[in-house]
Amino acid sequence: MVTVVRRTLHDKIFIIALICAGLSLFIGTPQLTAINWATIGTLFALMISVQLLRAMHLLDTLRDWLLVKSHDTRQMCQLFILLAFGGSMILTNDVAILTLIPIFLTLARRQHLAIAYPTTLIIMAANLGSAFTPIGNPQNLFLVTFYHVNLFTFFKLSTPLMLASLALLVALSRRLPRLPLTVTPTKSTPISRSQIGLAGGLLSFIMLGIFNLVPISLVIIGTIVVGLMINRRVFQYVDYALLLTFICFFIFVSAISHNPAITHWLNQLTQTAPSVYITGLITSQVISNVPAAILLANFTPHLSALFLGVNIGGLGSLVASLANLLALKQLLPFNDEQPLHHFLIVFTALNGLGLFILGLGGWFYLHL
Repeated sequence: MVTVVRRTLHDKIFIIALICAGLSLFIGTPQLTAINWATIGTLFALMISVQLLRAMHLLDTLRDWLLVKSHDTRQMCQLFILLAFGGSMILTNDVAILTLIPIFLTLARRQHLAIAYPTTLIIMAANLGSAFTPIGNPQNLFLVTFYHVNLFTFFKLSTPLMLASLALLVALSRRLPRLPLTVTPTKSTPISRSQIGLAGGLLSFIMLGIFNLVPISLVIIGTIVVGLMINRRVFQYVDYALLLTFICFFIFVSAISHNPAITHWLNQLTQTAPSVYITGLITSQVISNVPAAILLANFTPHLSALFLGVNIGGLGSLVASLANLLALKQLLPFNDEQPLHHFLIVFTALNGLGLFILGLGGWFYLHL
């Protein structure tokens, strides 16, 4: 318990969100009813499910399988990119980055690879792949609950972006160096199929709650019970700082939404789908795509434009997605080998290119 509290209080992203929420009190008066507890509860249930899968070493097994299938460094990097892309759809972009980046960096160090280019592609893959599902990232989870989106409508929105993102990542990955691979996989921990089946069933149950097919309160209670039955230690690894960060986001958004000047300005920016799309892209670059989604959803019915704006908007600046900051934290121990400023240059260039290409594609898609 003490460790959990200490980890939460030392989370820099949470501290920044808390400060922003506090400063927003000078701008407007927030309403506690503006906190979307359904989103918070669903995110909590999802975190428990994800931690169960991590405790079963599922990603470790997939990693070792990918290494066995790799013939050179380019293929190894491409398979890590695909794992981040596909894994983030279920395990969220944060978990994909927190799990895969340290593993990849360790392997890259042994191979004496330049880490900036492939690591950036892995980060981009996690952000873009997570946009495909409602549970892949926090902004999608919020949008689904806020707009009461059904399953067909959501995947109709997300599939074109997923296909375009995959094509972009494949094209960019072809510039990776192709060198002989000398890394061999370590012995992985055996996986219990029955436990994976139970955790997978739990994930499906959470999906039913997200799409309002099952009461979300039942989903939360059921998830807690299953977590206690399988492995109660997973509760100490839940990212409570992220849950509190989300609450701070809701308070921040509620406060500035009650400022007449800001409200008038945002109303002017969200009159049409194209303007919502551009506003979502730009706002994400400044305050990150999660708070951008929460903020703009209160002013527009244009779900398609907002979905594309905040998900594509996760590319670009370092703060465009919270997952980018988590990745940066994983890179700090490797700063002595390859300068951090070099990574930031490559990261900004690749993300800028991705933002331009997918941003232009999203603009034309909205005008079809």
